[in-house]
Amino acid sequence: MSSISSIIEVMRGDSRLARIGRLVAAVIVFLIAVQLAFGLAITYLVNGVVLGSLYGLIGVALILIYRSTRIINFAAGAIGAVPTVFALTLDAHDKISYLAVLPLALVGGLIFGAGTDVLVMRRFARSPRIIVTVVTIGIANALAILAFFIPIWLGVKANLPPAIPTPWSQYVLWRSGRGQPILNGNQTAALITVVVLAGTLTVFLRYTRIGIAIRASSENADRAALLGIPVLLVGTAAWAVAGLLSSMSIFVQSPLIGLPQDATLGFDTLLYGLTAAVVAKMEHFGRALAAGVAIGILIFGSVAKTGDDSLAQGIMLIVIIVALLAQRGLVSRALDAGTSTWQSVRQFRPIPLELRDTPEVTLARSGFLVALTALALAAPWIVKAPDLEFLVFIPIYGIVAVSLVVLTGWAGQISLGQFGLVGAGALVTGGIIARHNIDFFAALALGIAAGVVAALIIGLPAVRIQGLYLAVTTLAFGYAMQGYLLNEHYAVGKWLMPNTLTAGIVRPVLYGRIDLANNRSYYYVCLLLLVLTMLAAYAFRRNRSGRVLIASSDNQRAAPSYGINLVRTRLAAFAVSGGMAGMAGVLIVYLQHQVVPDSFGIFPSITLFLATVFAGITSVGFAVSGAVIFEFLQLFGPRYYHFLGSDLSGQVPLLITGPLLILNLYFYPGGSAEAGFAQRDTFLRWVAKRRDILVPSLVADKLVLDEEHETEDQIIEQAERHVEEVETGVGATLVCPVCGDVLALDAAVDHPHLRGATGARR
Repeated sequence: MSSISSIIEVMRGDSRLARIGRLVAAVIVFLIAVQLAFGLAITYLVNGVVLGSLYGLIGVALILIYRSTRIINFAAGAIGAVPTVFALTLDAHDKISYLAVLPLALVGGLIFGAGTDVLVMRRFARSPRIIVTVVTIGIANALAILAFFIPIWLGVKANLPPAIPTPWSQYVLWRSGRGQPILNGNQTAALITVVVLAGTLTVFLRYTRIGIAIRASSENADRAALLGIPVLLVGTAAWAVAGLLSSMSIFVQSPLIGLPQDATLGFDTLLYGLTAAVVAKMEHFGRALAAGVAIGILIFGSVAKTGDDSLAQGIMLIVIIVALLAQRGLVSRALDAGTSTWQSVRQFRPIPLELRDTPEVTLARSGFLVALTALALAAPWIVKAPDLEFLVFIPIYGIVAVSLVVLTGWAGQISLGQFGLVGAGALVTGGIIARHNIDFFAALALGIAAGVVAALIIGLPAVRIQGLYLAVTTLAFGYAMQGYLLNEHYAVGKWLMPNTLTAGIVRPVLYGRIDLANNRSYYYVCLLLLVLTMLAAYAFRRNRSGRVLIASSDNQRAAPSYGINLVRTRLAAFAVSGGMAGMAGVLIVYLQHQVVPDSFGIFPSITLFLATVFAGITSVGFAVSGAVIFEFLQLFGPRYYHFLGSDLSGQVPLLITGPLLILNLYFYPGGSAEAGFAQRDTFLRWVAKRRDILVPSLVADKLVLDEEHETEDQIIEQAERHVEEVETGVGATLVCPVCGDVLALDAAVDHPHLRGATGARR
């Protein structure tokens, strides 16, 4: 008994032996739990270790960028995809040796990583963190387009083989007692690659000057710059190494699972890499690799038990929330300062009161609203009858866009899994509608309540952790909703909405007149709900709650000193946003006559988020217009730009949310709304000048714009002229402290009140 107590005491210490002991104990407990839950065969266990180590590499790449720039790089998997896809296509299609094309992936990963930082990320160095994060998603989509066309440009006519051939594919290093292969040459090569890269990275960070600089600048880039560390060079080096890790991960993974069809590696791969990085506290590379291995084992446990990784996706949400809550309080003040710029871009003012009732402004507003209303009302008569069901999606997506404005645009809480909240409304109401055929408005109320509760559950951890981590949490929530909660094979989905009950949901007749089974009538009801949602958002924004929300997102440290309760304010934003999203979920259920899990997946969440940021995430009107236009292009666009060809037309959504998004945010960080409101203000200045009305805010904006348009040469010329005047005394003046006369320096010598002073100075 005493020996056991001694072992426990040793393991509680901080020595190397204690840490190793705790690690061994954790591994043993984890493996026992996995065996009890899944009963994994040794083959699945080995596959999990191999694949998980590659997820660990993605986690290391995420940590590397985070430590140097304090952003979560959602392009972590994509930056090495283009050179690797090029190299592997040469191997699979042109029969060039796997080892011969290795340098292309190796050097190409470094070049693409460094080039991404130099050509794109440096342009957004001073942008709000939400914009920089969106840019990384845009980079992933832009690189996905390039990687898609590489095989086509290389003359590939058919699909490439499912697994890339390698010189060691036929080798088997370990067989079971029955002769079944357990560890083959490709798996061994992947493990060796991970070990070599991890060791090389450790040496690089510990013993090279640039590696030490990355570690030194990891907490606060501004402080590091003051100490003489070349922060820009450090950032480029970090991106280059991240590109190398990405390219090598894809390169050694392709013989096992084939060439990736999506150059972003899919957001599910990103989810697993992010989970590994979060478990490692966005700091420890070794822990990220170990966490990646554990995640790989869980994935194959899920595959062994259910046939896919849906169960693992649900587990990731729990792992991320527990890991983040356990890390609260471990964040340094310097790190907090480095990540405190998660507020969104600037808000846009309404039309000044002085001009609101002028004839020109009234006519412009009325004309715009009439044209917009006419277009919205005429849409179901323009679209062909078979396409009306698709048209109904457009106002529903507009409602989700409004919910994103509240949560991300005003509260500064980035959400990449907003359709998870939409799915919560569908999850709760789908089975109830099918079983009991409840009233339409009662179903809407129930969906709103479900969205509020789900948002609060996600929001409670968010008020305790930093804003950038919410992107990870909502991403995991979106996957958990689609893969686990909305899956009838698991307890929640089986109990709330089995397909046998939800496949026959019937739209009701409202007030005995409005038959919602008619798609045109249902479109008008959804359009009316969109208008009401927008009005509710405008009312919330004008109210004290909205003003407090924006104030707290702008400066979360100063807000409490003004009596603002940050927890209550943020939870209110989550509740309002979740209620809107939950209502949209009910509308989708009625539209599709059942609950379709793919309708609430992560892809619509990401694309809608990008569309609203492109248009202007802080403006309700522009965000809704962005969602409406993008969804229209998604549903109806291929019919209008089919002349581009099937290959190019299929990439139009990625084109919009990739390179065009990056360009738009570079010139207009506030999205298209910034350009739109600038044109509005130009028109308002013209009206003010014509009516001879002084509007101070417009005059101040004009002065700021004039100053911004001054060229650098003009500024330098003015500074040089000022220095010359001071040195020569020409043009310089001073004020007599006795009489107040303004005197030139050469005349001050003979001034009666200054004669003594000048004489004394001589």
